[in-house]
Amino acid sequence: MKVRSLTPHPLTPSTAVDQIEVEFHHEGRSSALAIFRVMGNVAGLAVPSLSPAVEEVQGRGRVAFAKAALTGRYDDLPGTPEVGRADALWRTTCFEAFADLGDGGYAEFNASPSKEWAAYRFDGYREGMHNLDGSVEVFNVEQDGQSLTISAWLNWSDWPRVNRVGVSAVIEESDGTISYWALAHPSDKPDFHHPDSFVLEFP
Repeated sequence: MKVRSLTPHPLTPSTAVDQIEVEFHHEGRSSALAIFRVMGNVAGLAVPSLSPAVEEVQGRGRVAFAKAALTGRYDDLPGTPEVGRADALWRTTCFEAFADLGDGGYAEFNASPSKEWAAYRFDGYREGMHNLDGSVEVFNVEQDGQSLTISAWLNWSDWPRVNRVGVSAVIEESDGTISYWALAHPSDKPDFHHPDSFVLEFP
């Protein structure tokens, strides 16, 4: 996976963050892997706390999978509940991916350091929004004073149709300052939904 750098929109510089790197990978499978690394004065950021509900469910899932590995009975694994699905995660520190479907529609995935998540489908530019038949599993969050890493699986059956992706981040600092980071900023204002910001291409 190639490491790429996000840049802040010129209207929203950050005094706390020096750099944001992202690794994004999918090979026509029904899931994509996104790893975000924030570097700088991470202690000066507003980072949502881990959600106990999500942690509990993921913990039960890990135990169930370990038992299935011992018995070979994977059919007995419980379904993945939508615990942790939440709206408006972008109001504070949040990491995002947008997937172009090539027909004017696109999908949006949100992953929070709290391990809460969201997934939406749009029929057109900021139009026809509804919940996507997909999910996000934030499986790793690591944080110290100088870095924050968040890793997530973006699960969705339509990934094989996707050949252009936009990757972005919303960063809130402790004083409420918000900066908007992306691979590309085609508009004079931050706009992660702009189709020209979907610049990460796949064959």
